Parts: sequence; C-alpha cells; structure tokens
Amino acid sequence: MSNAVQDYVYLYELLMNKNIEHQPFELISAVVQQRFNHGNYLSVGTLLTLLIRHGDLPGILQRISAFYIIYDLFHSDGQEESPFSEFLLAQLHNKDMSAGRQIERNFIVHLLANGTSDLGKQTPGHILKSELFPTTLDLSFFKSQSCDRQREIPAAARSGVMNCAAAGTGIPNHPGQQQESTVREMMEGLTLTDVSPLNNSLMPQMYSVAPPLMNFEDELVWFDLTVPSYHKPMFDSTNDIGAQAKRLIERALTQALSLPDQQLLLDELKRDPNLVYQIGLTPAKLPQLVENNPIISIEILLKLMDSMQITEYLNVLVNMEITLHSMEVVNRLTTSVDLPTEFVHLYISNCISTCETVKDKYMQTRLVRLVCVFLQSLIRNKIINVKDLFIEVQAFCVGFSNTKEAVGLYRLLKHLEMDEGQQNNGNPK
Repeated sequence: MSNAVQDYVYLYELLMNKNIEHQPFELISAVVQQRFNHGNYLSVGTLLTLLIRHGDLPGILQRISAFYIIYDLFHSDGQEESPFSEFLLAQLHNKDMSAGRQIERNFIVHLLANGTSDLGKQTPGHILKSELFPTTLDLSFFKSQSCDRQREIPAAARSGVMNCAAAGTGIPNHPGQQQESTVREMMEGLTLTDVSPLNNSLMPQMYSVAPPLMNFEDELVWFDLTVPSYHKPMFDSTNDIGAQAKRLIERALTQALSLPDQQLLLDELKRDPNLVYQIGLTPAKLPQLVENNPIISIEILLKLMDSMQITEYLNVLVNMEITLHSMEVVNRLTTSVDLPTEFVHLYISNCISTCETVKDKYMQTRLVRLVCVFLQSLIRNKIINVKDLFIEVQAFCVGFSNTKEAVGLYRLLKHLEMDEGQQNNGNPK
C-alpha cells in the first residue's frame, strides 16, 4: 500500500479510535494538518465529506470530529472562504430530527457563526454530554458564496450524481465491525485518483448537433486546412472578465475584499477602462463601497472623473456620513486630481458640522482628531486656500482647544497668517 493510501487509512483510523472522545478538537485537527501537506487539504476534506454522506462514520463522535477538521482545514491559516461551506450548510437542512442529528446541527452552527475559538479546546465527549445551545447564524452570506461558486461550476457537473458508494455493512455475524480490506479498497480507490468536487460525480454527456452545410461556394473553405486565416483560434474573454469584476463589486459592497481579490479587481479595471461603466456600481451604492473598500472606491472614482456621472458621485460622497474611510477617499482624490473647490469646501463644512453635533464625547474627540489631521494634510499640500475658510476653521480649533490636534491646526493657521502678513509688508521671511 502506497504512502498516500497509508496516510488516508491513518485518517480513518484516527477518527475511529475510541480515545478520540477525550481528545480536544484543536489537537485532532493539528494531527491531521501535520500528517498532510497543505496541497492535499482539498483531498482530505473531500474524503471526509464522502465518509459522512455515505454513513462510513457511524458514530456522532466521529462525525462532529470530521466536521471540525473539514472547517479548520481552510480557516486555521486565516482563509475567509472554504470549498466545504456548502457541504456544512447542507447538513443544517437534514430532516432527521433525532437527538444526535440536532447536536450535529448545533455544533455546525457554532462553527460557522463563531469559528473554532469556542470549540477548539473542548472534546467530542464534552459536546456529547453537555447541552450545546443553538446560536443565531446569518445564512445570507454563506448562500451568496454558494451561489457564486455554483455559477463557476459547469452545468453538467452541477447536474451529476455522486459516483461513490458506501464502504460496506461489515463482517457477517459481527455487526459493528467493518472489514479492513473493504476500508482499504475504498481508501485506495478514492486517493489514487484526483479527488475534487468536479470529478466525484457522474456527469451527463453533452452532445451538439453538427451544423448543416450552407448554400454558398465559400462553405467548403473550412475543409481546407492550408488556409491559416480561416482556422486561427480566437477567444473572446470580455464577457468572463466583466462577470468576474461584477461579482467582486457585489461582494465589495458588503465586506472587505481579500488582498488577492482586491488586486484582481484593480487589474481588471486597469486593463479595460470602460469596464467601470459595466460593473453595476451606482451613486447610491457608493457609501457602501467607501466603507468596506476605500482603495477600490478611489480607483473607480478616478476613472469616472471624465464622465458625466462624476457630479452625482461627488454629491453622494460629500453628503455621506463623515468617517475615517470617507476622509481617506476625499484626501486621496484631492491629491490625485483637481476637484471642484465648492466640493472640497462643502465637505470641510460637513466635517466641522458633524464634529459639533456628535453627542458622544469619545466619538466626538476621535472625529475631531481625524478632521484636524485631514485639514492639516489639505493645507500642507496646498489643496485649499486657507483664506477662504480661515474664520470657520479657526472657530473650530478654538471650540475644541482641549484636543492636541486642534491646537496644532490652530498654530498652523497662525503661522500661515504671519507669513502672509510679512509678504504683504514686503519683508519676506
């Protein structure tokens, strides 16, 4: 038996070991992750899902241990998505209302909602003996991920049925004992082939009817392979790229994109300047994008600067809630392009007004500091003319003189005022 098969048989024996009841989940998962390379995690997870689906892990202790391993494989290194989220969600819809299945459902809900922090140090025996209360779980995020993944899988694969059967019922006259040779054959058959979600199903054959010959003389040129201009392969990827960018934008409206996804979206926008008009972003959705992905917002707004819609986007930006991310976006825009003066002045007035109306002292102090740093950046980079807003900004500094950043901004204003006075008197500094 090859080393690969031995490893997977070891995985099965680890789960079937009677001492697993007293082993912490994090230790069980650590043993599995140490045994297998990271590149084999997909195979390990797929094998465990097959064992669960076909009843080859008969006990609840083995099943919840397998659920933990499946979840932890792709979350222990900080990944936000797992290829087995859909499988775990499917277990929540099991119609079996037995006590054991209810424990499994509660266990999976805790995994999906809270991760491994609360469960890692517990043991399967403890979960079985104590009452694990169900917790709330927002399934909309997981369902959205599942729909995205389903769209990426070919229709034929989605229509397939599983091509694996249960390992067997056991040795005659010895119920509860499973033949070692049967388990070995099952492991060998699953591990010596490429184990992936796409080829573990029997997919229907897709047939296409040959097109009829057309009624003109040039039709037969397709049979002449010596004519290269008629047989040059071409691939139009614009539709695929647009669909991918649109999916990323939809996700960016609700959560921060991972660095690879963020870079992928930026690369697509850079490759096709017109793509920014086709990804489904509207002025009304801009605040969501700014709060979740300010870097993406900046790049999109820069590409829209020459469009007729930019005024609508700027109006939304200037009237949205004043936050760190919105100030970051405005600050980057002011240093990259020449924004309308009235837009910058209105945004500064809104910042000052918001600071004055916030009732929570902690939040007010935090916002005042952010606004002072933001204004100093605009002044030092000569984005704004201080004379146009001198009285309003000076009153703001005096009103919040108990804040160090406001004092620093006030000193900067006075320094600029003195410099201007010296220049007007003909005595340059």
